[in-house]
Amino acid sequence: MVRRGLAALLGAALVAAGLAVIASPAQALPPPPGYPIRGVDVSYYQGPSLDWAALARGGAKFAYIRVSEQDGRAVPNNNPDPFFATNWAGARANGLYAGAYHRARPGLSSGKQQADVLLDLAPYAADGLSLPPMLDIEWPRAEWGLNDCFNMTPAQLGAWVQEFVTEIAVRTGRQAMIYTNTNWWNPCMGNSTRFAANPLFIANYSQNPPPLPAGWASFALWQHAAGAQIPGSPWASPDLDLFKGDYAALAQLAAGPATSLLATINNRYVSAANAGAAPLIANRPALGVWEQFDQIDAGGGMVALRARINGLYVTAENAGAAPLVANRTAISTWEKFTVVTNADGTVSLRANANNRFVAAENAGRSALIANRTAIGPWEKFRAVKPPPVVNLLANANLRYVTAANAGADPLIANRTLVGTWEQFDQIDAGGGFVAFRSRINGRYVTAERAGAAPLIANRTAISTWEKFTVVTNADGTVSLRANANNRFVTAENAGASPLIANRTAVGPWEKFFRLVV
Repeated sequence: MVRRGLAALLGAALVAAGLAVIASPAQALPPPPGYPIRGVDVSYYQGPSLDWAALARGGAKFAYIRVSEQDGRAVPNNNPDPFFATNWAGARANGLYAGAYHRARPGLSSGKQQADVLLDLAPYAADGLSLPPMLDIEWPRAEWGLNDCFNMTPAQLGAWVQEFVTEIAVRTGRQAMIYTNTNWWNPCMGNSTRFAANPLFIANYSQNPPPLPAGWASFALWQHAAGAQIPGSPWASPDLDLFKGDYAALAQLAAGPATSLLATINNRYVSAANAGAAPLIANRPALGVWEQFDQIDAGGGMVALRARINGLYVTAENAGAAPLVANRTAISTWEKFTVVTNADGTVSLRANANNRFVAAENAGRSALIANRTAIGPWEKFRAVKPPPVVNLLANANLRYVTAANAGADPLIANRTLVGTWEQFDQIDAGGGFVAFRSRINGRYVTAERAGAAPLIANRTAISTWEKFTVVTNADGTVSLRANANNRFVTAENAGASPLIANRTAVGPWEKFFRLVV
């Protein structure tokens, strides 16, 4: 995706680790160590006949595929991409997670218009297999006759990108992936930090983790090698990419928000018990990782359920004669279900294995099993979206807010990396308020002493001091106003001191990037 002149510096685009589809006069450097999940990105420049089966055999797990470029006019080889449909079908047919991207040309039309071009040509499907739509924003092509920053100011470019990602979020419910290069982003975007909530696809051709653009503390994908020209052909080979995480994390990126099932017979959540090693059972009063599933489109009007805890698919074991359990690596006959919507708004699951309905057996005291011919109280569930898991990145110092000392100490913005201490469930508290529940101890964040003391995650229930209003600022950041005293939360002392709700107005210390996990 980077300018072809830069790509040619590598002199090769095939990796010795198996992602070869055609002969090349030179080998690219091997993949940087520590990133086992590999993928590719492709466009018109790779031609009409990529061997997707060979890419999959060689280890590719994902692909980003160009849909469109510039402003939506049908410019040959530019927009729409003539090979998108073929490439998309090839990637999906060979089991790759796939995402669609648009090559931006700001100034030619608005960010919203170009986002609409992308989604109109390649509608996003929440099927558990599609990666978030992506914006490719980098140096203009030489033939466009523009300077490096599209003849635009950082403020103009920032507003344009904001329009694009906002339209993607409105139409898909997903945060757009952003592909860029640090050497372009920082000068042309004026070191903008406002897009930290968007997953980053960084371009950097090296063996070492790349320097990141302003605002991002990490990347999701890394393009580490570019496609080279195939001798005697107008086409280039695929660009080579890495995912930061394991295969289960890649699956979650594709799946988006998880789904949970609440059995109506006992008002308990269905759990992949014993981290998925035991059968599914509706016995949990609250949501955790064991109670979260990705709903995957299995074709033919059926779905599959993939447990978040182990990344395995739920099966109606023994053709439905045994309880449901999450232990399959692929979707076959026993792993498919039809979702039936009942008149009361609940749902029931009919197993493809035996055409029987799934029951919370023994009023939920026994494991789920597909053995019912009709729907009764035990066969009804409510599909529940778990509260979003968020990280808060302080604008004051670009550090993550942590429930320090496993929640025993006040919240403070001093972490460069995200772990369990930095994760919070954002709970709807009613009346336009939210509450934040720390993942490390399951306690709610409170504006202690009616806001006179620092924020701390130590409450077991939501009351007045545990409610906050999320205020969205013009630059895309958010601020938190405590219900306890109607004051804004600040990363006190530029983040060197704990968070406290004591400000009457929003300034730099009162702004946070809300990152949805």
